[in-house]
Amino acid sequence: MTGPVCGNPGLLHRLWSDGRAVAATEFALILPFMVLLLVGVIDISGAINADRKVSRIANSTTDLVAQAQTLDTNDLDDILALGGKIMAPESDDTLTTIIASITFDGKGNATVDWSYDSEQNTPWAQGSVPPITFPETVAAPETSIVIAQSTLIYTPPFSGMFFAKTFPRLSQYTLRDVFYLRPRLTNTVSCTDC
Repeated sequence: MTGPVCGNPGLLHRLWSDGRAVAATEFALILPFMVLLLVGVIDISGAINADRKVSRIANSTTDLVAQAQTLDTNDLDDILALGGKIMAPESDDTLTTIIASITFDGKGNATVDWSYDSEQNTPWAQGSVPPITFPETVAAPETSIVIAQSTLIYTPPFSGMFFAKTFPRLSQYTLRDVFYLRPRLTNTVSCTDC
């Protein structure tokens, strides 16, 4: 077998020992993984930040309602507008917050006194059982609590764009947090027109 490479062992040795393009080749091989890692870090840190904001919205709205004795829907609209301020500069288009007053009877069974959400609806019917399970320490008989449930459909900037059709579970996440406090100035916070 003869040829330019096999017939010239010195040429084969020079090609094998030539290291001028090794760094460029290694960089070309590693670059896709580095970009994927960077995109993953950006998406995960954005999701963590959005989750913290959802928790802060639930906490803040519950705290403001628990400080009142009587509210109306205008007051609740003002309190719920806080969610958009906390979410800024991200969009709050998919943010939904429910505020409610819950009373526990002598056996610790929960009933809804009133509820109101960011779409100006009554999501939980008055007198119904709330769709949330409460810890025993919260469900104390003959007491009342104020509750806020915030939910955000989060779309990561890169995963939502690239994986929407291929991996739809990676394109959106539902972030939710529930926060409850006891009323501070009264036994039960009332809403006059909820």
